[in-house]
Amino acid sequence: MTNIAVVFAGGVGARMAHSSRPKQFLEIHGRPVIVHTLDVFQQHPDIDAIAVAILPEFRDYLESLVKRYELTKVKWVVDGGSTGQESRHNALKVVAANNDPDSLVLVHDGVRPLIDADLVSRNIETALEFGSAVTCTKMTETVVVEEGAGIKDVIPRDPLWTAQAPQTFRLGDALDGYDRAVAEGENDSIDTCTLMHSFGYDVHRVEGPRTNIKITTASDYYVCRTFLTLIEDREAFGGE
Repeated sequence: MTNIAVVFAGGVGARMAHSSRPKQFLEIHGRPVIVHTLDVFQQHPDIDAIAVAILPEFRDYLESLVKRYELTKVKWVVDGGSTGQESRHNALKVVAANNDPDSLVLVHDGVRPLIDADLVSRNIETALEFGSAVTCTKMTETVVVEEGAGIKDVIPRDPLWTAQAPQTFRLGDALDGYDRAVAEGENDSIDTCTLMHSFGYDVHRVEGPRTNIKITTASDYYVCRTFLTLIEDREAFGGE
């Protein structure tokens, strides 16, 4: 059984208002965000290979980072598309050309670096048992439905979770889902969970930590930097 991380990092950081670089290449503690993310999969003993989808104009730079930081499990660097769905699909097609359809693919955001080995392991274990595993966090805030400037409805939050990443599926199932989406004219689905669920695939939940944030805005970047500092301090000095 092969376990492959499929990391997409094709964004240009439009919401990082004052940054001249895509958010995946912003540095935290001297290493780009994408390197922090890839290194989690690099260090995990059950991850066999990594595929990365990146905008073509940043491909050479990413490949230089892979060499510099000795990310030896990165086997494929793939040109991303105009949407996240297209980038994920491009990577899945390359992975499928080189691996058995029963392999597991852990689809992950390049700008979500605060995952850890335990979360990766539980994704793999759950997907092996059920065929899929989507990292989720319990909703803790009140959810409302807007109506103009008012509130139309308040939704009970007890059954609500937010889907994050990794999102893990059998390679053959994931590729079939993405192929079907394109055939039916869908080219910009929000994530693999949404796409697969819409086609009737069973989707199983894995609870993830609330620190598993995606860097989308400047404030996300500062929060992520704080958490990575805490992690480095704990590794350096011990303690919880």
